Amino acid sequence: MDFLAVHLTGSLSEKTEVPRMGEIARVNNIDVWWEDFGERSNTTILLIMGANANALYWDQKFIDELVKNNYHVVIFDNRDVGKSTWFNKEPLLAKLGKFVPVSVSRKLVSYAFKSLVNDDGNFEMPEGKGAKYDLNDMARDAIGLMDYLEINKAHIVGASMGGMITQVIGLDYPDRVLSLTPIMSSPGVGDSSLSGVAPSLVEGMEEMFLLNIQGKFLDGVVRMYKALSGSRFPFDEVNFREQAELYMRHGHNAYAGHGDAVGASGSRIDRLAEIKAPTLVIHGTEDPILPLDHGMALADNIPGAKKFIMDGVGHEMPEALMPEIINEMLGLFRTAEQQTGG
Repeated sequence: MDFLAVHLTGSLSEKTEVPRMGEIARVNNIDVWWEDFGERSNTTILLIMGANANALYWDQKFIDELVKNNYHVVIFDNRDVGKSTWFNKEPLLAKLGKFVPVSVSRKLVSYAFKSLVNDDGNFEMPEGKGAKYDLNDMARDAIGLMDYLEINKAHIVGASMGGMITQVIGLDYPDRVLSLTPIMSSPGVGDSSLSGVAPSLVEGMEEMFLLNIQGKFLDGVVRMYKALSGSRFPFDEVNFREQAELYMRHGHNAYAGHGDAVGASGSRIDRLAEIKAPTLVIHGTEDPILPLDHGMALADNIPGAKKFIMDGVGHEMPEALMPEIINEMLGLFRTAEQQTGG
């Protein structure tokens, strides 16, 4: 069960699907769908999306603004979502739920979540249990794509689970990194020293899973992302539904194994001091799935890390704050490039 997705708010003037110009690369023994923007001779920014969300969830206005500032931007579908290779399919609980009344399904899902989330709101994720891959594999996918595209170094930006992958890259592939920007991320889910998920979010997670069992995948995504939003910017359900419907056509795996991969990877908090790349931590004060202390643990343990805290913001990147977010990121990028001469 995977809930470390990201809510990137934007706007669509028309409900029309924009043709994608992406390609498939064979890297790390899997197919990885990717697309790039801007001049390839410019310095690259590699964007890594969060769990259960394909690459199209990156706001196009966000990408365009980075390109306007003379960067080459690469997005890609993580394994198990979008048009990249899928590993996980419908679990037994979901299959069983189709053949029993909704009231029984609700009880089954509630029981399953009681074993998934403890009384403190922390995910119970025994290392390696049920995981077909981990974050190390996903980091190798990203590095393999950089090799395929002949990109020596890049600014690595990751949202939620993608921010965890950026940490792995910063730790294990430091020579490929210009800078790191983990957004609404964590050094490790299940760490008892960090806050657990909000009770309201657990309710949203249960409802999403029930909707998935009923085949109402879009409704499930809308319900979950609404639960991830903070109080400062009201959740625009109509606009988000239109966007999500388009993105899901690109490839939506409701049962991707990303959560298992996170659980199988353990905590990186004791290794964060090894990260040498300039780092910017971006986090919301009302994040219900990875509360603020998860982001602060990154900022406090990565040497020299800067932080940009978004008041009243949940697990999201509100469009209204994009100018500030981009300004902070550009400052980091330029500092890193001055240090490396890149």
